[in-house]
Amino acid sequence: MSHMSDRERRFLHFSSVYFAQGVLLSYFLTFNILYLRQQGLQAGEIGLFQAALMVPFVLKILIGLLSDRFSLFGLGHRYPYILLGLSVQLAMILCLPLVALPQALTLFFVVALIAASGMAMYDTCTDGLAVETTPEKERSLIQGVMVGTRAAGILVTLVLGGWVIDAFGWSALFLTMAILTLPAVIFTLRYWQAPPPAERPGFDWSVFRLLLQRNTLLLAAMGVVYALALDSVLSYLSYHRGAGSVSDVALVSGLVALSMVGRIAGALFSGRISERLGYRRSFQVAIVLSVLACLSLSLNAGTLVLSLSSLMFGFSYGYYTTVYAATAMLLSDPRVAASMFAIFMMFLNLGVAGGQAIGGIVIGYFGFSALVLLMSIVSLLNLLLVRKLARE
Repeated sequence: MSHMSDRERRFLHFSSVYFAQGVLLSYFLTFNILYLRQQGLQAGEIGLFQAALMVPFVLKILIGLLSDRFSLFGLGHRYPYILLGLSVQLAMILCLPLVALPQALTLFFVVALIAASGMAMYDTCTDGLAVETTPEKERSLIQGVMVGTRAAGILVTLVLGGWVIDAFGWSALFLTMAILTLPAVIFTLRYWQAPPPAERPGFDWSVFRLLLQRNTLLLAAMGVVYALALDSVLSYLSYHRGAGSVSDVALVSGLVALSMVGRIAGALFSGRISERLGYRRSFQVAIVLSVLACLSLSLNAGTLVLSLSSLMFGFSYGYYTTVYAATAMLLSDPRVAASMFAIFMMFLNLGVAGGQAIGGIVIGYFGFSALVLLMSIVSLLNLLLVRKLARE
């Protein structure tokens, strides 16, 4: 692949890493919930388990500070951390099926938490690398590609995983996930670059004053709201009345897979038009789409309507995520690229954690329809926040 341009290599590397992230996310967002339900855990307990797995992502700022400040063993500020995180994820995926459930639930949680920590590490450092190396005019496009390939990783794992579980059992799922993670490790080693220190902006604590700017605070708040609303719905899609029984893994994974197809389309579409619409208007489009998508999931009109609703939900999610991430790149200073972008993602992940916990509680008391109606209302809060964003 020596004939590839630097731009093509960057896109391929970022895509492979985000695909690997999608592989593990597919497990955490779908299969883990189904697996724990089969072990007899209740919705509220699963919600707390899922929320606790978000702790490493809430603490991504610490990983960002470490990566921005220190070169790991003198090998660089980004690539060594990315490789370490991918290796941890790969190792823990192979360890998960060795833990006996429900007897060793605590050990299972610890292994899953370490896997999530590995993913948080390479995710943070890849984001920092993207901020540093992507020209401003390509930021919406690269975020569309990254969000899209993460969704592709979720999609491929869901499609393969549902079939693998039905045909060979849960243990085979983890081996499949490990194999799907390998390309990211290979491409990280293949395209490893260690630029001279002089080419990299110096770490500067004073840059964090930018976090107090109005647009920064508004974007962080919007991240909490949108992630809380959309992730709570996506994570508990298996509780929809039309989604079948708890044992119907193929049906549930198929619905989430449809939402991933929509997410890929939404991400790529957003990556192409956000620069033209401007981020403020793009956010308004994303909010309206997300509310309509949530409302459509409140219907119980058969498998076809549920499938179309899942597809629409995924499109709105991908569009929303790409707009948010591209805006976060715009507001992140290259001198503390990983740290600052991680702060925006920290607020996003606070919303995810809140959505996991609240979603389980709401479903436990009122059911899935009540959850999607509540989250439609929550999504509307961002219309108030986006009006206060300064125009580009």
